[in-house]
Amino acid sequence: MAPLHRALIASLPKRTTPASLVALDGSYDFQTNRAEMGEKIAVFFRSKVGVPTTVVGLPETGRAGADLPPTAFAPTLAALDSANLIFLGPGSPTRAVARWADTPIIDRLIARIDAGATLVTSSAGAAAAGTMTLPVYELYKAGLNATWINGLNLLGAITGIRAAIIPHWNNAEGATHDTSRCYIGEARLVQLTQDLPAGVAVLGIDEHTALSIDFGAELVSVHGKGAVTIRIAGVGEIALHAGASEPLNTFVARFSGAVVPPAHRIPAPVGAPEAAVVEHGVPSQSSIAPAVERLIALRAAARAEKRYADADAIREAIEALGVELTDAPTGATWVLRP
Repeated sequence: MAPLHRALIASLPKRTTPASLVALDGSYDFQTNRAEMGEKIAVFFRSKVGVPTTVVGLPETGRAGADLPPTAFAPTLAALDSANLIFLGPGSPTRAVARWADTPIIDRLIARIDAGATLVTSSAGAAAAGTMTLPVYELYKAGLNATWINGLNLLGAITGIRAAIIPHWNNAEGATHDTSRCYIGEARLVQLTQDLPAGVAVLGIDEHTALSIDFGAELVSVHGKGAVTIRIAGVGEIALHAGASEPLNTFVARFSGAVVPPAHRIPAPVGAPEAAVVEHGVPSQSSIAPAVERLIALRAAARAEKRYADADAIREAIEALGVELTDAPTGATWVLRP
């Protein structure tokens, strides 16, 4: 996913301060290799994405976050305030909820998005961000009865969409047994879907795939190799594949009865461009030009430094945007593929 992260950062509005990322470790801070996990995340974003990265967490790992004194959150909140990119990543969705729910961290995450920061959730972090959360470890590893737990509702707070987010939607590691739907399999998810509260949908995200919500452009896009699936009980299922792009209000409307007025409506920043022109699900050339030109510059720098693997990865990211790239002695040129 490194090319996608680089493309994301290149497409962000120009800021007065350089991009910097803070990763929260609460989703995996129960693990004995907590420090090693944090270092792997930091090294990935520093070396593969090119963003200074700091990993922060909460003290007293044996307690739920809501049970900690207010002073315990000061370092974490300060770190969130200093970053313009925030990452919630791998581990246990249940642990993420236990450490972050009902704490000042949730309101601060929403406030940072409101102020123009970018939140990236992945794996357990994505699963925990929904209205309801799948306790994957307990179901898949421990064999407990299928159930849901209340999620952090980050998606609902900023868009109004009430959904259980299921990452690893198309996982196939099981080979002879079904590990799709975040390892629990389709049959068990069907059973679980019947137990969802009324008005809560399922939002599935394939591996090597990202769903982006751009509040400045009021645009939702699917990136990567797979698809995003919206499943609503009694209504049906629809998949949006990589390259799809549509206005935010169109995407929200797809959730039908699974939408409530958001607690926080993120306004477009002052001076933000108007929504990108979308034709047949593909952004216009002018709408993606800043991101493409920045990626071309990054690719040229990588080639000049003989980092050919990085250059090839950046080219893949450019082409994933539906762009045809041509190298010439005077430099690279590009057009949107018809």
